[in-house]
Amino acid sequence: MSGAGPETGAPARGVTHLDLGCEFRGGQRQVLYLAGEQARSGMRVRVAAPAGAPILDEASARGLETLSLPARRDFDPRNLARLARALAPEEILHTHDARAASLGALVRLVRPGVRLVHTRRVSYALGRGWSSLKYRLADLVACVSREVEDMVRTAGVTKTAVIPSAIVLERYAPRRDGNGGRMGIIGALSPQKGHRQFFEALALLDGLPEVWIVGAGALEGELKALAARLGIGGRLVWKGEVESPLVLPMLDVLVVPSAHGEGSSGVVKEAWAAGVPVVCSDLRANLELVRDGENGLAFPNGDAAALARQLERLRRDPALAGRLVAAGRVDVRGYDAPGMREAYDRVYAAL
Repeated sequence: MSGAGPETGAPARGVTHLDLGCEFRGGQRQVLYLAGEQARSGMRVRVAAPAGAPILDEASARGLETLSLPARRDFDPRNLARLARALAPEEILHTHDARAASLGALVRLVRPGVRLVHTRRVSYALGRGWSSLKYRLADLVACVSREVEDMVRTAGVTKTAVIPSAIVLERYAPRRDGNGGRMGIIGALSPQKGHRQFFEALALLDGLPEVWIVGAGALEGELKALAARLGIGGRLVWKGEVESPLVLPMLDVLVVPSAHGEGSSGVVKEAWAAGVPVVCSDLRANLELVRDGENGLAFPNGDAAALARQLERLRRDPALAGRLVAAGRVDVRGYDAPGMREAYDRVYAAL
């Protein structure tokens, strides 16, 4: 941790987690993992989001208190008024996405006594003006990787800590036998996830096994057309949005070909938990997790031929796959949700 003061003290009395996303993806799951662990530890916890956001239903199903906000926009004055009134004097407001960070910073301006924590999950550079000022207004910015922290600090934010995202280990059953070499990719069908270079690599393989495409998004039509042009469409199974614990046991390889913007990949950790070998792009955030040849394989981002060679290595070398799996099972123990909660307890106390 850097710039956050001492790491000892009693946990905060209460925290409101704010997320303005209206989807339910990895970031929202991280909010619930953290909030759930905090509630189990005895902390008073609340999840705030726009009315109708899926995270509110998910939080309620887990027995967590919720706060429904009137609007989806960060600058809507109704959100500001509702949230500012709801916060207790000693409560922490913890935001989890860029728009929530904006609303949280506005609350801080009208309620200077509120303690404000932002979590930054992506490695994109902060813009000028308000885009970076809202992070400087926080007591602490928790970054999910060292790369994210470096980007945040470049924008003049000095109070930071690195707390990687986590998973709930017991959710993941071990990989099954008899998957036939099946490969898969799990993630939103969006440019940053790197489906294009994955498909180009698949077209270079002989005897292509079945490949599962797990996720949904705006690029689905474009990606299906690309698969058809590359001659691999018949081997792809489009699974849509499916919870990763239901998918991973039926994969023999997980590919994480992120093209840009990765923070701290949840699916890498999930694959480790399920005993599935991982092949990832060499984005800096990925390499903070994956040590090439030890707990996974890496390839130069943008080099589809190199990705194909790594996939072929795994197909031809079961002993290598076994070593990667064994190391991943050890490393994933450092990313369990209770450990993430303990890290946030320390930075909350340091406020």
